[in-house]
Amino acid sequence: MKRIILSLSLVIATTTAFSQVKFSLGVRLGANYSQITNSELDAKTGLYAGLFTDFRFTSFYALQPEVTYSNQGGKSNTDGIGELDIHYVSIGVANKFYIFKDSGLHFIVGPSIDVNFEANVISLINDDGELEITPFDVTLFGGIGYEFPFGLSVEARYKHGFFDLDAASGEWDVYGNYHDDEDLLNSVIQIGATYKFDF
Repeated sequence: MKRIILSLSLVIATTTAFSQVKFSLGVRLGANYSQITNSELDAKTGLYAGLFTDFRFTSFYALQPEVTYSNQGGKSNTDGIGELDIHYVSIGVANKFYIFKDSGLHFIVGPSIDVNFEANVISLINDDGELEITPFDVTLFGGIGYEFPFGLSVEARYKHGFFDLDAASGEWDVYGNYHDDEDLLNSVIQIGATYKFDF
């Protein structure tokens, strides 16, 4: 009997907790200001756009899984150096912390996996070519935003990659010595807006 009462109490407590979770779908849209570290390329302006789901667990915390298209890379202003135009599909999980009660101001932090839409393992197999840019990147992002009561938010984020973009990084010389180049990493500032549809 005690076990039944305990189990029932647990079910009621869990149901009550999850019934207070607010669920929303939304869209993201904005501009990227991207650079490739340790390269001769200048910063490049691109676009990002995506979809997300927002789970508001408490008044101060929300979890936001998101899928985003992101155009990144670097711009060339020098002859002989080509531009780098990378199209990513980014799968991320944003943790949003609302620091003041009854205020839309919040901090954003989370990881993402960015899959190179054009130069990935599947396209390499299909095209039978050489992979020059790594097929994916693992990034960490952080930022700040403000959410208005009617569902619109404005936000600014900084995203930094951890995987070297040069798939052929480093080379062996004629003496059998390996020379490793400096890592070429994604560095992106994102400024944009989101809109949530409440259900």
